[in-house]
Amino acid sequence: MTKAVGHYDKLFTFPKYWVLLVLLLLTSLSGSIVAFTITQLTMESIFAGLLFALKVFFFPTIIIDYISRETITKTEPIFDLRRSTSLSVVISVGWMVILIIGSILQVFFQFSHALYYATFFSICVTLAIRFFILSTVTQLSGLKLILSTLIHPITISISNLLFWNNWSIQLLVALIFSSVILVGAIFLFLAIINRKGRRVVGINTILLFKGFLVNWIRGLVQPLEGYFDKLGVEVNTSINLFVFGNHDKVKTIMVIPAIHPGPFNNLGSSGLPELIQWSIEKKYTAITAVPHGPSGHELDLTSQSQCDKVIEEILKINPLNFTTKASKLVRIVTKKAQAACQFFGDTALLTLTCAPNSMEDIPSAVGSEIIQKGKLLGIKQIAIIDAHNSINTAKTVPPFSKEEVQELVFVAVEALKYALKEVQQSFYVGVSKVVPKEFTTNQGIGPGGIVALVLLVQGQKIVYIIVDGNNMIVGLRDKIIHALSMYFDECEILTTDTHIVNAISTIRRGYYSVGEAIDHEVLISYIKDTAMKAKENVEKVEVSFTQVNINNIRVLGEEKLVDLSMLIDITLGTMKWVAPLIFVPAFIAAILPFIFI
Repeated sequence: MTKAVGHYDKLFTFPKYWVLLVLLLLTSLSGSIVAFTITQLTMESIFAGLLFALKVFFFPTIIIDYISRETITKTEPIFDLRRSTSLSVVISVGWMVILIIGSILQVFFQFSHALYYATFFSICVTLAIRFFILSTVTQLSGLKLILSTLIHPITISISNLLFWNNWSIQLLVALIFSSVILVGAIFLFLAIINRKGRRVVGINTILLFKGFLVNWIRGLVQPLEGYFDKLGVEVNTSINLFVFGNHDKVKTIMVIPAIHPGPFNNLGSSGLPELIQWSIEKKYTAITAVPHGPSGHELDLTSQSQCDKVIEEILKINPLNFTTKASKLVRIVTKKAQAACQFFGDTALLTLTCAPNSMEDIPSAVGSEIIQKGKLLGIKQIAIIDAHNSINTAKTVPPFSKEEVQELVFVAVEALKYALKEVQQSFYVGVSKVVPKEFTTNQGIGPGGIVALVLLVQGQKIVYIIVDGNNMIVGLRDKIIHALSMYFDECEILTTDTHIVNAISTIRRGYYSVGEAIDHEVLISYIKDTAMKAKENVEKVEVSFTQVNINNIRVLGEEKLVDLSMLIDITLGTMKWVAPLIFVPAFIAAILPFIFI
């Protein structure tokens, strides 16, 4: 997955429509005038280049782009007028380069009429480029794909013939032959690329690419979720819930899913923390916090319908076996890891972080190992939180090393040991929530906002801050803890690991972590105010721990996740050697008819 994310900054966006029109005009004018003046440096040639740019390319292009969008591609979700014009700008650059080369060949290498033939060869290249882009990017197929491919080249051909007022059967044959050669090369290239996808994951590479684009650009979950469902595997998992209140009233709920919020944007379980929060708050009118449990992308749900199954199971909870006792929080810190633990009756709440070192998802296998070791200590139930609160600004974060995993397990077990020895007494809980209006998903803050959960146990003041975001920039956690330290004895800052902040812009990793794109002081001010409000409404409560088992839920799975992630590198590697082998001979073959006319 790290390798896949490493390619994210290759994505790009296009300028506004009017900017594209200016670029199209400037490219057409400059290329045409240069090409025509190379053949003859006179005012007549400059004027001819000007007329060619406007009559043959610029005006026909903008008219056809508009007509095509209003008719053929009107319902196409990606290829709107702006992107259609963007393609025309790209094509205009290729057009003008070919024209200039034709002029140079005509003047310096004595190829008669080379500029004339270059204008027609450019049409063949235009057709091939349009076919390639429309085939790989849009949802067009069949007749619509054919019409969208041909309408622009045919129109330009007619305007070009009218400009030169000269044509022949040989020229028509050359146009058709060259176009067939170039389009045939593209068919072969796409067939090879698609074969890689079918071999690796069982689905055409181009179909997966189109699915990603239509999601990234338009937010549509289909067809990509359909592919994920096909590729996914069924597993059994669980979700841990702490319900604070009593038999008559729920004050607040903490939900710790053993499901990963991903893969990105609005796909799969990317927005699961918000969905859980919203659903429970609607049912119980109780502020809900959803920190991240140990899990990786292999536990991404394949579709939003799978999220609905999870929510349905969670809402069936019937809190039982309330306890009135809790222990103080115990913290164990080493060089590369730290753990904080407190008990509620016979259930341990354990929080893990590698801060101030950079960290990503704590693997579910680490959580399983800790639980097994905890049971050997006689602990009945352990709920583990991956604080997910420290990441640097590098494009990618390396996975946990064996030594780091061992240290995480060590601090966890030590914290469990010491917390187990603590005396448990009655406790008080306060909670507050705020959703800052000035922070957006583009800046790395999800709609779940900030939740502060305050516990008073035997005089110890504890606060858990849960921010709806994907990780937190290195150093911000320490700033927040410092700001709260005069009011609380123990603080831990958690993020939900929501992935609705992912894949919505073209920044380095495809998302901003919390604090990377917002003012730290403003965020800290919100957190401090929320924590103080929670402290003000503390009351004596009981707590019930429930583990909701969710069976036969469909996730991406480790094997298919690896295949999907590696497919990007495999495809790019294949393209590097296949493209020259196919397109260089095809380009040479496509030029030959114009040489021998």
